[in-house]
Amino acid sequence: MDEKQLPWSENMTMASLLETLDNVEFCAVVRLNGRLVSSPKFAETNIPDKSKIQLLPLVAGG
Repeated sequence: MDEKQLPWSENMTMASLLETLDNVEFCAVVRLNGRLVSSPKFAETNIPDKSKIQLLPLVAGG
């Protein structure tokens, strides 16, 4: 698993962070400090400083 340190700014949201990253179209859910956040909530989810974020891919099954 790749870990990256990214710059943080006050009032950063999950949506604004994802806009700065490449190849995140697959990302429908993230884990923010252990809490799951789904894509409809990205724009209203603020990211605290020193947060741990894990991008979770959308998985389809049958």
